[in-house]
Amino acid sequence: MNTRTGTIDRRALRLMERVLRGGGELAAEYPLVFAPDAPGSLTTLGADGIVHSACATLVRDLVIGTERLRVGLIGSVATDPSERGRGLATRVLELAERELARDGAVLALLWADDADFYRRRGWREFGCELDFAFDAAAVARLPVRGTIRRAAPDDVGAVHRLYLRQKNRVERTEAETRALLAVPGMETLVLHEDRDVRAYACLGRGADFANTIHEWSGASDDVFALVRAHFERFHGASPEIFLLAPSDANELASEARACGARDWRGVLALGKVVDPVAAAERLSDWTRNDARVDIESNSEGGPRITLASASCSVALRPNDLLELFAPARGECARVGELERALDVSFTRLPLTPFLWGLDSI
Repeated sequence: MNTRTGTIDRRALRLMERVLRGGGELAAEYPLVFAPDAPGSLTTLGADGIVHSACATLVRDLVIGTERLRVGLIGSVATDPSERGRGLATRVLELAERELARDGAVLALLWADDADFYRRRGWREFGCELDFAFDAAAVARLPVRGTIRRAAPDDVGAVHRLYLRQKNRVERTEAETRALLAVPGMETLVLHEDRDVRAYACLGRGADFANTIHEWSGASDDVFALVRAHFERFHGASPEIFLLAPSDANELASEARACGARDWRGVLALGKVVDPVAAAERLSDWTRNDARVDIESNSEGGPRITLASASCSVALRPNDLLELFAPARGECARVGELERALDVSFTRLPLTPFLWGLDSI
């Protein structure tokens, strides 16, 4: 039994809840996969009507400044413990990757506790995020501004408009934002003046993002006021509060450091090229003024992809494409190597994609 469905497969959901939540509820945490008429899908493997392994998928368009990149998200990968060791998780991942490619995804992205499991299956660290930790001393230096309260249902429109101001994000409808703001285990605060919502910040999400603000928008000082308010609400529960930000949030980063926050560069996600030809075509779009991308069919495997300039050419593997698009932690060593080898300068690479916490599955 190999299936893919756009409706909720109760057998797969029960397996996911048993394996990932100890029997607790999972569906409410991911409305874009499990809600009626949700855009996500489930990929399953099993026999005799019993699901042995499953995962969720969701196709999303990344907005990266003026660029767009279609990716497929994979999440909630679960295999029945009694069926492990048979390669079922590997097979269900391969099925999901092929399905996402058929849906137009260039890359697949996922988040996992056991990164080594996915590395052995061709996945690599992808992209960069900025992570900040504020202790009580740093929080005390943050501003106090505006009126802060919990978000209400009639704030959704304002929150969504603020979300759309982020230049690096996922393309999302207001209805999707509404559904995501209702997930359990999350507190969303808004800052307003004269009934005008100027900023928002989401902390926690189901079983994930403990003490972490994973989605926000607004002016830096307004966002920091929300960080302070979140910290004061759970003061004593944790010595620090964490904030995730896009890799190019330079103004916010500078102000956070000035307040004494610790910061480091993290990995955005694990990534894998699921359509090498489409990835090569996008590379051609982004390097057309600097180099030429040649794509040749190869009967023994995937296509042969070559990046060429007037001086030489270099064969590229799928993981090279991944690193050219958005290297892990923003470490651009491979990009620099190719620029020197080809004697060119990539003016549009690397990209700075970002997925906010509500967009993960």
